[in-house]
Amino acid sequence: MCQSLRCAAALAELAGEPQPEWELAASRLAHAVAHHPEAFEDKSSFSMDWYYPVLGAAVRGPDAAAWLATGWPDFVVPGLGVRCVRDEPWVTGAETCELVLALDAIGDTRRAMEMFADVQFLRDPDGAYWTGWQFANKKHFPNERSSYTSAAIILAADALSRTTGGNALFRDIP
Repeated sequence: MCQSLRCAAALAELAGEPQPEWELAASRLAHAVAHHPEAFEDKSSFSMDWYYPVLGAAVRGPDAAAWLATGWPDFVVPGLGVRCVRDEPWVTGAETCELVLALDAIGDTRRAMEMFADVQFLRDPDGAYWTGWQFANKKHFPNERSSYTSAAIILAADALSRTTGGNALFRDIP
């Protein structure tokens, strides 16, 4: 969202084709997301709509921790991870690791590490990660090991371990 526009503006600058209006659009979008939720379709039952404004840098600084605190009781299942949908009894590795990235981005390393540790129960003995867990009936849901879950796990592991040059992808957004 906002970081994509900012990255595109930075790339355009490097290519000698400055696009200052893209940076302005990113700032305006961040303001709309943070201060005018009524401008968007209500999807508040989905965890992504709760943490993405922080992950995408529309909300940062002291407001980011307060933003995440509002949805924490609804979406975080202690010891398991993040619900995909507020009123459904399943957690997913991707949503949990995206929250890990959001927490890391605002400097809440302790909770980021805890959430990352919580989701390790989804790791199969062969090293792949199950997409999610339906905790009411104690079954994998959906019954798949998706590439997007693996991607989120890798991004979160890198952000927390500071291993590659891309580890600050979400952390260092202006």
